[in-house]
Amino acid sequence: MEAEKTKKKVRMPETGKRVMKQKVLPKKLPELKELTPETIRETIAGIQKAIRENYVFPEQVEDLCRSLETHHANSDYDQITDPRTFCEQLTQHLRNVVNDRHLQVMLPGDMSNIISHAMKKPSEGNKRAHSDLTNVEILPGNIGYINITMFNPLSDSIDELEGAMQFVKNTDALIIDLRKCRGGHGDSANFLLSYFFDSEVPFTLLETYFRPRNQTFKCQTTKTPFTYTKPVYVLTSSFTFSGGEHFAFALKIHKRATLVGSNTGGGAHPVALIGLDTGILFKVPIGRTYNPKTNEDWEGTGVTPDISCSEDNALTEAQKDIHTMRARA
Repeated sequence: MEAEKTKKKVRMPETGKRVMKQKVLPKKLPELKELTPETIRETIAGIQKAIRENYVFPEQVEDLCRSLETHHANSDYDQITDPRTFCEQLTQHLRNVVNDRHLQVMLPGDMSNIISHAMKKPSEGNKRAHSDLTNVEILPGNIGYINITMFNPLSDSIDELEGAMQFVKNTDALIIDLRKCRGGHGDSANFLLSYFFDSEVPFTLLETYFRPRNQTFKCQTTKTPFTYTKPVYVLTSSFTFSGGEHFAFALKIHKRATLVGSNTGGGAHPVALIGLDTGILFKVPIGRTYNPKTNEDWEGTGVTPDISCSEDNALTEAQKDIHTMRARA
């Protein structure tokens, strides 16, 4: 069941509009071939400016900026000649101040590698292959299985998400595998989440606050072709991050799925990617996604599974629980 080549008009939910548009990336950043005292000074100044204007927690801004200033004053960067090592050191110094894994300094090539890895073609053994979904199939016992490694923009992925759900529509239970999911776009995650709730009436799953705009957006369900009402299981690992955690967290707090596996990575902050004049990229958290009823999120702590087990055993444990549930029925 291959996705159609033509794109259909997307029914964009309100949350699809929540991506911040920063003056961020110039069309082409200058290539940073070597570090100079001027480059180091300008990079630190650019990062400090971005933090002051954007970082989600204003009360931590000056501590972050002061840390870089102190390391610079102590000549901690003077002996570094490799640009990538410089980026890694800056990242570590920032994360020593706040436990925020979305804070990152990198080279443009590093970002390209991340994107390429997320979009790589799945192995030949997979029965279905898409950019978001590396595998969709029916397991023994009429159990649906969807493996998601990345939530791409909804405009690009709506066909395959709808196709996958149509494929598993008549199953007796569904397993969604997020063990290799590094995140992606909230609009796609929210669209897929909508299949598991009554989509006739918009339902607030989570909320996201953005500091640059000082605005809060509701992450709501949107209308889907049908509602999947059977039991849902979500497989997690320490590699599950950001958008993958968003998906798992929403299902958990609304008691719509059983999470199986290990604690997730702990990244609840949407980011802006800012290009500095020195040719370095800075990924800065600009918001936080949370449970609107409790104000809790998963930043730094991750999402805790309902059934704890090793990543490798998560699929087997989920299948066992489904069979146990059936035996009790």
